[in-house]
Amino acid sequence: MLWLLRFVMSSRWQQLEKYMAQKLNSINSKPFFSKREKIIVTAVILSLGLFGTQFVPFYLRYHYIAGLTVLAYLLSVWSLWEGLSKLKAIILLILPTFLTLSVSGYYFLLLSTWSRILAALIFGLSFYTLLLSQNIFNISAIRTIPLYRVSSTVIFVLTIVTTSLLFNVVYSLDLLFLWNGLMVFLLSFPLTLQVLWTIDMAGVSGRLLMYSAIISLIIGEVGLALSFWPISKAMISLVLTATLYITLGISLEALKDRLNREVVVGFLKWAIPIFLIAYITTSWAG
Repeated sequence: MLWLLRFVMSSRWQQLEKYMAQKLNSINSKPFFSKREKIIVTAVILSLGLFGTQFVPFYLRYHYIAGLTVLAYLLSVWSLWEGLSKLKAIILLILPTFLTLSVSGYYFLLLSTWSRILAALIFGLSFYTLLLSQNIFNISAIRTIPLYRVSSTVIFVLTIVTTSLLFNVVYSLDLLFLWNGLMVFLLSFPLTLQVLWTIDMAGVSGRLLMYSAIISLIIGEVGLALSFWPISKAMISLVLTATLYITLGISLEALKDRLNREVVVGFLKWAIPIFLIAYITTSWAG
């Protein structure tokens, strides 16, 4: 017992105590998951949640979609928590939330099991890529990131895909034409705003709100008019998506002070064929 007391009072014990304290501090300071691992876990959980929608009773499907959408937002916050401000927690997470809403809503329109499995896999990979891109915007306000341009492209493309799926779901509900126009406007506004915000990543200015409102109003009016046009719901969604592609793309270049004739022609040459196909497939015979 005497030798134990001497050891405790000795300098070796103090060194051992200091060493153990440093080890405990390093363990506590090290996160359980890295940010990339969090993103992978989030994508896997949401993919499994999406696949599970086919086992949900019909009367609970809307509740399940709402719950999955909320879960997508919360998991996205968890994945991007480091450096995430209050503004970014709103703006950056608009697209992940709406992407989950659009895919889960469209998921019920798929009939075969294999198509649903494929959709769940594509959704998981897309969500993983999206969160990686959003993470670039989350930290690029602090320092210049070489992948900024790639991330901007990913955000723009996934915004177009998300709106296309949402528009398809809206018109599959067979709502009154006024509701169609209103729903298209309300869905377009936040998605347009989050794309335009990525240009400067500062506060939400009146200019951004004005651009977003004008673009969304145009899309909403086109959506209202297409409620009377005798074309398929898929073609209506395609026309609305093409309209958003033109207006949003041109607005982005205008805000970057890079708008010229070649840019406008570049957007129109992709969208005009879609309008021509919609006109050709129009059937007034009823």
